Amino acid sequence: MAKRKNNKSWVLPVTLFLTALGVWLLVRFLSSPDHRYIIRGIDVSAHTGKIDWERVKNQNVSFAFVKASEGATLPDKTFQKNFEGAKKAGIPVSAYHFFNFNRDGVRQADNFLRRVNLNEFDLPPVVDVEEWGNVIRRPRKEIVADLKEFVTIVERKAGKKVLIYTNEDTYKHYIKENFPDNDIWICSFDHKPDIGRPWVFWQYSHTGKLRGVHGKVDFNVFHGTSLEWKQYLSRY
Repeated sequence: MAKRKNNKSWVLPVTLFLTALGVWLLVRFLSSPDHRYIIRGIDVSAHTGKIDWERVKNQNVSFAFVKASEGATLPDKTFQKNFEGAKKAGIPVSAYHFFNFNRDGVRQADNFLRRVNLNEFDLPPVVDVEEWGNVIRRPRKEIVADLKEFVTIVERKAGKKVLIYTNEDTYKHYIKENFPDNDIWICSFDHKPDIGRPWVFWQYSHTGKLRGVHGKVDFNVFHGTSLEWKQYLSRY
């Protein structure tokens, strides 16, 4: 009986494919924000659900931003519990206000300041400025004017500059030319953000998971080294 030839023509293509896949996975791993930047943190709101802050702390979480308020009247019902939980766990924490494009800036600042104690902040107060979640009914210049009022009032009360959270499109339309001296916390899911100036924090995911957290968590990184992080914290 004639012996069948052992055809191994598939070996080289498969080897090349597996090698290419391995290189791609390695590049993805190394380019992930939480591998490029060593200081990682989260931001949360009532939508996040129940949080065990002690368990969170043990998962390389170095800071937290907690939603306190929205618009001219709305509170975040979990703010106090989350803020106190992060503080008790020893996680540097601050609070943010979701800015409504159709509400008076003075009233929004009052809403935020009534919910928080600025003296307890370990990080700057934050205003969240994004077109997502807003139905825009007013001209851009009116929105910017109200945002400036909000920032001015909070900065006067805090004695510190407000950190502005935004995404790349909203930054270009509302922030870029109007708030050159405020640090930026930028949201970008598809790529490393490039806004033509340094950013301080980068939110890179809305779908993070941590042990001890019921829902999905927003993941962020700080743009700097461990020493720079300590220096940043010392300002607050």
